[in-house]
Amino acid sequence: MNLELMKLDIRVFAVLLLGMFWLASCESDEALQQYVNPNQSDTSGNNIVVDLFVSVEIDNVPFSYFNGINNYTNWNISSEEGFCPTDINKFIQSHTTAFVVPNKLEESIYIDIKGCARTDSLKDISKIDSVLIVGAYPYYPKKTDDDRYAIVRYIDADSVLWSTAFGGNTSSFARFELSAIEDNNYDVFSQKIAYGKFEGYLYNVAGDSIKLKKGQFKGRIVQN
Repeated sequence: MNLELMKLDIRVFAVLLLGMFWLASCESDEALQQYVNPNQSDTSGNNIVVDLFVSVEIDNVPFSYFNGINNYTNWNISSEEGFCPTDINKFIQSHTTAFVVPNKLEESIYIDIKGCARTDSLKDISKIDSVLIVGAYPYYPKKTDDDRYAIVRYIDADSVLWSTAFGGNTSSFARFELSAIEDNNYDVFSQKIAYGKFEGYLYNVAGDSIKLKKGQFKGRIVQN
């Protein structure tokens, strides 16, 4: 076999291999079911210390962070981020639940829920309820008409920021869902507690990507 034919065979093999990889990477678009934390209920009721958590596989490596364990805390913040780009009569509300070690950036996860509301008051519960709803959310920047969307951010052990917002996340595999929202009647650190599930891709600023699988969380959201 001459050199040109060998090169052609290698190119054909590479194309076939790429096609097989693409087919293997296609995921089913099944609805995400509501996750029930096995720690949620015991004889004393809702044990919020161990119930608040986030778990996910990042490039097939499992990560789990629990509030109050290994110095992790479930932190939340709300902010108003100015006018909505499509309607100056609306304001962007941003509500974040995060799992962090205080005074440490590395190995932390942030989950942002953002939406437009006809008020800049972060205490207006009717407007908060219009942003936080049970159901599916697109990842930013793939927004829907109601301008409600989610962002997942991860800071790795080398302090590299990875975010769903740095890439497209347009495949059927990339999805985010709030499966339940409840009032926080257990402590004074947030107004709400949200359950959710997520999958997709995280990107760094250089355009590299890593895959998120089996993401699920229960966290404080909406700052008091």
